[in-house]
Amino acid sequence: MKKNGFLLTLILVSILTTNLLAQKDRKLSNGASINLVIGIPSSTYGEPSDSNIGAKYQLGSIWGIQWGNRWYFKPKEKFGFGLMVNWLDITAGVKSGTESGYDWARSVADVSFLELGPIGTYALTKDIALDAYYNLRPTSFASITLVTHSSGNDDTYSYSGFGFTHAVGAAFRYKALNIGLEYDMGSIDSEGTYTGSSQNVTLKNHKNVVNNFRIMIGAKF
Repeated sequence: MKKNGFLLTLILVSILTTNLLAQKDRKLSNGASINLVIGIPSSTYGEPSDSNIGAKYQLGSIWGIQWGNRWYFKPKEKFGFGLMVNWLDITAGVKSGTESGYDWARSVADVSFLELGPIGTYALTKDIALDAYYNLRPTSFASITLVTHSSGNDDTYSYSGFGFTHAVGAAFRYKALNIGLEYDMGSIDSEGTYTGSSQNVTLKNHKNVVNNFRIMIGAKF
């Protein structure tokens, strides 16, 4: 299902980008953007920074979508400086496995909204531009691990919280096509919650690490 959803999203982005390639000059114009996000999480993504989580439990990738706008302040012929706002940025990842006597699944989700920060753009040619930017990211972050025992009992360990994280990135644009690299960083104070059959289980609050490297593929309208 995840692969089918990714392929459908990639096809839609490709069609949209192809239709926009022949349209007006967008190097230094105000406009909207939409990107498919492919993330490579750090080893402690969704865990405390001092976590020793094993490699088999670490997420290999996260997937998502980002939608935003930008406005330039009196851009020159070759250079523009402005404000970048991402209205919504959603990424998530899942990993599962089987141990002796139980199955487990781990999922992590990052939902950020109203990300904003400065953006600078340099036009190399009439069709090609380079962007560099910083975003402050209001972020809701959650990490959930579900353990299903052979007896049929489930244990759920979840951490969730809200805070501010940061992103720095750069992008190459050819007409409407956008290909970018971004690094998201920071940690979120998270409250732990346990549900299950065990008695007297209390999860301590901790900071969830959100560090991940991202590839962005999409279009600027």
